[in-house]
Amino acid sequence: MRHRLACLALLTLARAAQALPAPEALSIPTAGLSSAPAPLRAWLFRATTPGPHPAVVMLHGCGGAITASGQLNARHRMWGEFLAENGYDALMLDSFAARGIRELCTQKMAERTLKEADRRGDAHAALAWLQQQSGVIPDRIALLGWSHGGGVVLDTVSHPNPVTPGFRAAIAFYPGCSARARSPERFHPAAPLLLLIGEADDWTPAAPCLALGRDVAARGEPMRVIGYPGAYHDFDNPALKSPRLRTEVPNGVNPGKGTTVAPDPAAREDAKRQVLRFLEEVLQ
Repeated sequence: MRHRLACLALLTLARAAQALPAPEALSIPTAGLSSAPAPLRAWLFRATTPGPHPAVVMLHGCGGAITASGQLNARHRMWGEFLAENGYDALMLDSFAARGIRELCTQKMAERTLKEADRRGDAHAALAWLQQQSGVIPDRIALLGWSHGGGVVLDTVSHPNPVTPGFRAAIAFYPGCSARARSPERFHPAAPLLLLIGEADDWTPAAPCLALGRDVAARGEPMRVIGYPGAYHDFDNPALKSPRLRTEVPNGVNPGKGTTVAPDPAAREDAKRQVLRFLEEVLQ
């Protein structure tokens, strides 16, 4: 009986997953906000509940938005579907295709041609596009990013566009915080900010993010940092099955010795709960 029930549960989950609509491929005009030379490639995961909906703009890390076969990678698809299932339109943005970039992970920081600040305009272009959509609540849009994209989130939320209304909330997964932590008095989030990071991360270390969060919160500004003990970079990536040392990455805590990426299912599931709770607090 237990085996039958387990099989039935798995079958139900599989059918539910199959029933989810595929994300809609789009082109987002730069609208004079982004430095990209062409419209930005994007995918829209539409909320499965009646609208209009709050929305989330999602920003990829240094590896880009897609796999080598041209498909959205598992992490971005997982989060897009998760947000859509919970009542949010989720727009996954590709900052690389329009610029002819494949990836940045294997490039030294000083040699990268695309910086976090360069992608700030991409975020604002996506925001402007979403605010024009009839199914989106224009003043309830959040920004979410991973790693390099998480750094873009920090840069964007601390440099609001004076022309267009800004993001209502911001979420950053394992961004680089070291430079900001050295001058915390210069970092002022213009919207509530949630930062999630693995405390064992040897690519973008947790300690500067935790310190930055304490300094900002001590001023009474809206920033919260959640550290996951023992978790590494990419802890929420469902495609990872075991820890891996990325020796081709020249940056990190120990330059030239590689960086670790590793799954942490418990941290991933808690991150989902934390993100959903945060969005409910600030967007609903």
